[in-house]
Amino acid sequence: MISVEEAWAILDQAVPPRPAQPVDLDACAGCALATPALADTDQPPFDRSSIDGFAVPEGSGPGSFRVLGEILPGSPAPAQIGPGEAWRVFTGSALPPSCALVMVEDATDHGASVECHAPPNPDWIRLRGSTVRAGDCLLDSGCTLGPGELAILASAGIVRPTVTPPPRVLHLTTGREIVPPAITPGPGQIRNTNAILIRQLLLEWGAIPVASGHVDESVESLIHATRMAPPHDVLLVSGGSSVGAHDRTPQALADLGYQPRFQAVAVRPGKPLLFAVQGAQIAFGLPGNPVSHFASFHLFVLRALRRLAALPRTPLLLARLAPGADLRADRRETFWPCTLHWDGPTLLARPRPWLDSGDLTALPGVDGLLRIRPGPNPPTAGHTMEVVPTRPIRHWRESSNR
Repeated sequence: MISVEEAWAILDQAVPPRPAQPVDLDACAGCALATPALADTDQPPFDRSSIDGFAVPEGSGPGSFRVLGEILPGSPAPAQIGPGEAWRVFTGSALPPSCALVMVEDATDHGASVECHAPPNPDWIRLRGSTVRAGDCLLDSGCTLGPGELAILASAGIVRPTVTPPPRVLHLTTGREIVPPAITPGPGQIRNTNAILIRQLLLEWGAIPVASGHVDESVESLIHATRMAPPHDVLLVSGGSSVGAHDRTPQALADLGYQPRFQAVAVRPGKPLLFAVQGAQIAFGLPGNPVSHFASFHLFVLRALRRLAALPRTPLLLARLAPGADLRADRRETFWPCTLHWDGPTLLARPRPWLDSGDLTALPGVDGLLRIRPGPNPPTAGHTMEVVPTRPIRHWRESSNR
């Protein structure tokens, strides 16, 4: 049995990013950019107005000007503007050289002429290249593409950026006692909660669930379901990952060609966790209980998914322990469900009531997992704690200890 830190180190060494490839811009949200994005033109690409008003020769004073016409946004600018002349302009209009602007509020428009009551101001002109020059780096490789980054790519005409695509995940639940949620369980049966839990976690964190299914505990059924599934980078098997007589996930993965890297972690919940590798594919055998699923996903599976996607791993947060459910110490490292909220500048973590790894009532509203080090005495309110976030939350204070 290895420690959590040792398991993280094995994952970091064993899981490389997926190969980068060009992807349509509208399918790139959340992906990591694999190559720098360069500006194809100056921005703005021409001198343009930032106001509605009138363009008059630079250096003119207040007075009357003959209006030659209007320059609509999208139309080319006139070649020049002479003394005593003016053009009616709008926000975004292209401008002739050597002009300045008068706001519409500072002018009286007579149609064929305009009376300007204030001196023109060149500061209302957005000069060509004042934001970006052609060839400038707009986005560095490795950045995560959110709405703002996607808009920048669009501004440079980069409609198929080269990105690291999100990992494709196959999820199989196992167990003869498991029935679909719509079925009333019979004696000895329970409803399948892990299928919906894992699917939603994958979607929340940007992975692609390519397929899911349920099989019995037999090696043959698990192998058949895996081989019949669509192409995938990650195989997640719920249940059967321990060492009991009916825990056949290790054997099935071995028969599929996966090489085990670890099979037990000194962690609560989630000790019987299996991680295996086959070339560029990876597999996890997850402990069957739902809270173990939830914790194992955020502690280990998510770390691997983000490495596959070339994304930064989620940070360990620092929070002050607030009063809540009583914590229980253990000889293993414990990750306890909690909620997070700000009290002024301080991030507070409040432990949720949690009975055992099958207690689904511990999960509603959970924002993170409190890291409780092994030992006889649990931490008390006021302690500074490390927290593994369980939601894609930004702007938290990170722990210095990774």
